[in-house]
Amino acid sequence: YKNGLAISYEKLGQTQADLGNLEKARSFFEQYNQLEKELYESYPQSVLYKNNLAISYAKLGQLHQKQENTRKSHAFFQQAEQLWEALVNDFPSYAEFSKNLEIVQEILKELET
Repeated sequence: YKNGLAISYEKLGQTQADLGNLEKARSFFEQYNQLEKELYESYPQSVLYKNNLAISYAKLGQLHQKQENTRKSHAFFQQAEQLWEALVNDFPSYAEFSKNLEIVQEILKELET
């Protein structure tokens, strides 16, 4: 049930972000991230949960970027980057992981300038 709940929080967070309700979106994305952390900690061998945790960090990074909180945004994007780097190393032919890693690395470069 935890994975389904995490998906629900992610969708609610994205809906609120799209509507411009960034504080509500942050609350949902934080709950999404917490559940993804718990799932990954319970099943560290799960590629799905590792990728979902990276996505949850990226969503929080995007949200803080919209709120012009560069420090927090940078920290969340770095966490996503670390997870996607590990996934790319373990699964180099899986295009989604490489694409997500490239995107987050570009965002980090922009934040550092």
